[in-house]
Amino acid sequence: MTCHVIETPGGGKGIICTSGRRKRCACGKPATLECDWKVKTRRSGTCDAPICAQCAMSPAPDKDLCPTHAKDFAAWQEKRA
Repeated sequence: MTCHVIETPGGGKGIICTSGRRKRCACGKPATLECDWKVKTRRSGTCDAPICAQCAMSPAPDKDLCPTHAKDFAAWQEKRA
Protein backbone atom coordinates (compact mmCIF):
# COMPACT_ATOMS: atom_id res chain seq x y z
CA MET A 1 0.00 0.00 0.00
CA THR A 2 1.28 3.45 -0.93
CA CYS A 3 0.29 6.42 1.22
CA HIS A 4 0.75 10.12 0.53
CA VAL A 5 0.41 13.13 2.81
CA ILE A 6 -1.42 15.98 1.09
CA GLU A 7 -1.93 19.56 2.19
CA THR A 8 -5.30 21.20 1.68
CA PRO A 9 -5.71 24.84 0.61
CA GLY A 10 -6.86 25.73 4.12
CA GLY A 11 -3.58 24.52 5.65
CA GLY A 12 -4.82 21.16 6.87
CA LYS A 13 -3.21 17.83 6.04
CA GLY A 14 -4.62 14.50 4.99
CA ILE A 15 -3.36 11.02 4.14
CA ILE A 16 -4.41 9.20 0.98
CA CYS A 17 -3.56 5.52 0.60
CA THR A 18 -3.87 3.44 -2.56
CA SER A 19 -3.61 -0.26 -3.08
CA GLY A 20 -1.79 0.04 -6.42
CA ARG A 21 1.94 0.16 -7.00
CA ARG A 22 3.50 3.58 -7.38
CA LYS A 23 4.06 4.54 -10.99
CA ARG A 24 7.60 5.06 -12.21
CA CYS A 25 9.10 7.26 -14.88
CA ALA A 26 10.94 5.62 -17.79
CA CYS A 27 14.21 6.58 -16.03
CA GLY A 28 13.20 4.47 -13.01
CA LYS A 29 12.48 7.30 -10.56
CA PRO A 30 9.06 7.60 -8.89
CA ALA A 31 6.65 9.48 -11.16
CA THR A 32 5.11 12.56 -9.61
CA LEU A 33 3.62 13.94 -12.84
CA GLU A 34 1.72 12.79 -15.91
CA CYS A 35 2.17 13.96 -19.50
CA ASP A 36 -0.40 16.55 -20.56
CA TRP A 37 0.06 16.17 -24.35
CA LYS A 38 -3.35 16.08 -26.05
CA VAL A 39 -4.26 12.61 -27.39
CA LYS A 40 -7.74 12.44 -28.93
CA THR A 41 -7.91 8.64 -28.86
CA ARG A 42 -7.48 8.39 -25.07
CA ARG A 43 -10.46 8.61 -22.76
CA SER A 44 -8.72 11.23 -20.58
CA GLY A 45 -7.77 13.27 -23.64
CA THR A 46 -4.09 13.36 -22.67
CA CYS A 47 -1.04 11.05 -22.87
CA ASP A 48 -0.87 10.49 -19.08
CA ALA A 49 2.56 8.83 -19.26
CA PRO A 50 4.10 8.79 -15.76
CA ILE A 51 7.11 11.15 -15.55
CA CYS A 52 9.42 12.47 -12.84
CA ALA A 53 10.22 16.17 -12.43
CA GLN A 54 13.72 15.70 -13.89
CA CYS A 55 12.47 14.11 -17.14
CA ALA A 56 9.45 16.41 -17.57
CA MET A 57 9.46 19.45 -19.84
CA SER A 58 7.08 22.24 -18.82
CA PRO A 59 6.00 24.40 -21.79
CA ALA A 60 3.49 26.35 -19.66
CA PRO A 61 2.40 26.60 -16.02
CA ASP A 62 0.80 23.34 -14.83
CA LYS A 63 1.62 21.59 -18.14
CA ASP A 64 4.17 18.78 -18.23
CA LEU A 65 5.37 16.73 -21.18
CA CYS A 66 7.11 13.37 -21.34
CA PRO A 67 10.40 13.25 -23.30
CA THR A 68 8.66 11.87 -26.42
CA HIS A 69 6.06 14.63 -26.49
CA ALA A 70 8.65 17.27 -25.56
CA LYS A 71 10.31 16.43 -28.91
CA ASP A 72 6.95 16.71 -30.68
CA PHE A 73 6.37 20.08 -29.01
CA ALA A 74 9.80 21.33 -30.13
CA ALA A 75 9.07 20.23 -33.71
CA TRP A 76 5.70 21.99 -33.56
CA GLN A 77 7.38 25.20 -32.34
CA GLU A 78 9.93 25.04 -35.17
CA LYS A 79 7.14 24.78 -37.74
CA ARG A 80 5.48 27.89 -36.30
CA ALA A 81 8.70 29.95 -36.33
